[in-house]
Amino acid sequence: MNFKEWLSENILWVLVALVVINFLIVYWGTINLGIYGGRDSLLGWNLLGRKKLLVQEQVAAAESTDLTSPGQRSGTVSSTNLLLTCSDDDLASAFASVRPAVVNITADKTTPRRGGPALASTVAFDDPSIQFIEEASLGSGVIVDRRGYIVTNAHVVANAVNIKVVTFSSSRTVYSAVIIRKDMENDIAILKIEPESPLPAAVLGDSDMVKVAETVITIGSPFGLEQTVTAGIISDDSRNLVIDGQAYDEMLQTDAAINRGNSGGALVNVSGEVIGINTAIYAPTGVFTGVGFAIPINKVKPIIKETIR
Repeated sequence: MNFKEWLSENILWVLVALVVINFLIVYWGTINLGIYGGRDSLLGWNLLGRKKLLVQEQVAAAESTDLTSPGQRSGTVSSTNLLLTCSDDDLASAFASVRPAVVNITADKTTPRRGGPALASTVAFDDPSIQFIEEASLGSGVIVDRRGYIVTNAHVVANAVNIKVVTFSSSRTVYSAVIIRKDMENDIAILKIEPESPLPAAVLGDSDMVKVAETVITIGSPFGLEQTVTAGIISDDSRNLVIDGQAYDEMLQTDAAINRGNSGGALVNVSGEVIGINTAIYAPTGVFTGVGFAIPINKVKPIIKETIR
């Protein structure tokens, strides 16, 4: 029997074998090389919808190309660097992990704090209104300790009376709050409430690892709309500002929407870590114009450590 005769009798098995070999090549290449799948391969997914590649494999790949950021040693890579892009599921997961730790801050009444920005083109805290009315929403805050310690901006509670904190961990609950630390120089205040049971606390990230153009979300209560989330990117990681005559150095700049009531809320990376406290906006019109600012969380950590024992 010559080759042609053998091939004609076994053509079906030959075709099956070729299909299997092709599938194995594609499957192996997808998992090990990331050469198939387009966008999915960037995320570490293969064509069959398997989970992301092990972080160790991603680190090894990053080290081989010497991916480093300012302040890092050569050959090291942070979790932030591992995601080249992110999906809607990443943002939803980040929001779900931080949402229970973000609170709304209200007061029965306050005294006027300012008559608006001195100049229309200046940077201002996110609320340029003249005064608040009774039971107004002042801003937002982040639970940083399960015993009821909350970080917010000092300007949020500067002249507040009868402060109340609204939590959302299991249900909407209102607590009376007291100010235990007010650092006007850094625009950070720490409040204390007395919960009946431990509260969910946010995971604090490393703002030194933040990279320009990485995706972030903000969570807060703009205009009193509780638990509002917006998304954007880091526009700059070290912006120096002067707000109401006070200098603020190395602020994080973002285009994620920040509006009146967002002050004190969380700026969050796609890993669900708080990397900043939303503080100010560039507001020629008094509302968000695509330029917002947050205090890096690494500047807040020492204040938390000094205050909470």
